Amino acid sequence: MRTILVPVDFTSTTENAVKLAAEWAKQYQYTHIILLKTSQESEFDYLHISEGHVLVNEENVNSLIESTEQLLNNLVDIIVEKAPDLKVLKAVSEWTLTRSIHDLVKNQPSIELLILGSDDKASSSDSFVSENIISIARTSPVKALIVPNGYIYSTIKNILIPCDVNGITKLDRLFHHKSVIEKQDVRLMFLNITKEGADGDGDKKKELEEYIRQYLTKIPSSIHYYNDENIINGILTFAASNETDLIIALPGRHSFLYYLANRSISEGIYQNVNQPVLILK
Repeated sequence: MRTILVPVDFTSTTENAVKLAAEWAKQYQYTHIILLKTSQESEFDYLHISEGHVLVNEENVNSLIESTEQLLNNLVDIIVEKAPDLKVLKAVSEWTLTRSIHDLVKNQPSIELLILGSDDKASSSDSFVSENIISIARTSPVKALIVPNGYIYSTIKNILIPCDVNGITKLDRLFHHKSVIEKQDVRLMFLNITKEGADGDGDKKKELEEYIRQYLTKIPSSIHYYNDENIINGILTFAASNETDLIIALPGRHSFLYYLANRSISEGIYQNVNQPVLILK
């Protein structure tokens, strides 16, 4: 039993993530999908203030419950249409989104992947999941796949892996998935970004190249070096000029995600990334 967890809200962004989850499950042999809906983003819809007291509006509560059930049923139908053999479970929580995810992962050991819908620069859906995407992805105990709203699933062939010559051991996380990668018809592109005008450490580059050759002898791969003062810009420019189907973010401070989380959202993942980003743990 292998399970994907997809947090959802009432937007096209998370609906697109659900569609991707169904395709991803078929491609990579997952058997279950859990759809998670929390009430946190809608809590003020059923509260009103009267003479200094916060009161629950029962009519709005019932309306929210009905809307949530209808949403989940619609998403289940989307999954079943794409992948009839998948088992789909529904989960509703009153806790915060991050806590709900952690509780589910703790109580459901079969959850191996978290799929998060991301508003892109062309989207105006204001997804609640998307607003919390960086904190969720960074704290998730399982690997997370970030899916831009405008992304349409296609078979993964070319995978870009930004890496740092000073953080070679971070590649160990990638090698943990080597047996799965070897079964797929993919090509890996390792990318090291250096500041403009800097040549980088030649010995470190040789060490990186030897490390990759040693552990990935059966997987087609190439190593690229690119100069750019801005790490994100360098990665995205390379991805745009080289056919890229998926970006993998390695863990730790050398991670692509690390740089995204420390920049403005509009300058990071929501601005230019058209491909899904997989964050390993």
